[in-house]
Amino acid sequence: MKKEDFLTQLNDDLDLDNPNLSVNSSINLTSLRTLSLVAFLDEKFKIRVKAAELKGIDSVDKIIRLIGEDKIE
Repeated sequence: MKKEDFLTQLNDDLDLDNPNLSVNSSINLTSLRTLSLVAFLDEKFKIRVKAAELKGIDSVDKIIRLIGEDKIE
């Protein structure tokens, strides 16, 4: 997936309302956003995680590392 498309979809799916979202952006994962991220990872990348596994995720960069940097162009 292209990085621009990834950032747009992540912004929309997590309802971040951040038009300047970048790899270096911080993310506050509320309980609703955590559930949305679980669904996003499953739907877009076929990665199945439990909400508890996302506790340390606080930036876009950490999400990309979870997915695998090779999957984001």
